[in-house]
Amino acid sequence: MKQSLNYLTISISSCENYIEFSSIVLQNLGQVLPFKLEYLDLILHIKMSDFKVFLKNSQDTFIKKLLINNLEGQDILPYIKEFIRKRKDSDDENYDYKELTSLKDEVEKFLKVI
Repeated sequence: MKQSLNYLTISISSCENYIEFSSIVLQNLGQVLPFKLEYLDLILHIKMSDFKVFLKNSQDTFIKKLLINNLEGQDILPYIKEFIRKRKDSDDENYDYKELTSLKDEVEKFLKVI
């Protein structure tokens, strides 16, 4: 019987060294993801440089639903926009870095573009 991974949640929020562990996860995760994922939920402290590595390494992975909870990391919204533009086949992306109300105008403007 062949098994496959369809849903993956990674949360580093309760670890003592969550910033360091988040970097390690992001730098390596894209290399081990399957070709297709229904759902990927990341709860990490995200640095832009690590997120760029993740995006580059996960280019060959189709992610139907991507949820990102950035734990007080750097603003990665520009890189999420770039990722979405490149991956038009992605059905649903969610961004939970700041209060949604503080991003409302930017999100609405971006959604009109796509």
